[in-house]
Amino acid sequence: MDRLFFDTNVLLDVLEQRVPWFPESTECLARVRRGFCMGAITAITMSDIAYIQKSTSTANLYERFRLLRDFLEIAPLHTETVDAALARRLPDIEDGFQLEAALNWQATHLLTRNVKDFPPHPSLVIQSPADYLHTG
Repeated sequence: MDRLFFDTNVLLDVLEQRVPWFPESTECLARVRRGFCMGAITAITMSDIAYIQKSTSTANLYERFRLLRDFLEIAPLHTETVDAALARRLPDIEDGFQLEAALNWQATHLLTRNVKDFPPHPSLVIQSPADYLHTG
């Protein structure tokens, strides 16, 4: 069973209905919700979304996060994960945290629109939601 780790931009595409990425990102989340695969995010993703969508009502944010938590796991960020991200030294440190959390969670796929920002890894397919749907 595929284990999909969702980068923050993918969830923002769904929550903000961003065109043209909204349909594919929504379908990837729907596959997790329907039990065809497993899915995870980090707490950092939720925090980033709360900050980015600060004009959204707090009640609305709580409801959105509660709905996501009904079918998405929270990949842990612990000392070893943070240390691995710091050692990897990606240009965007948040990408490093996401990558290491995905690897720690044993994701098979990291879904992101910023594929070029992540280094290739032998045990993890890094691709856009659209590419995942067309190859998976």
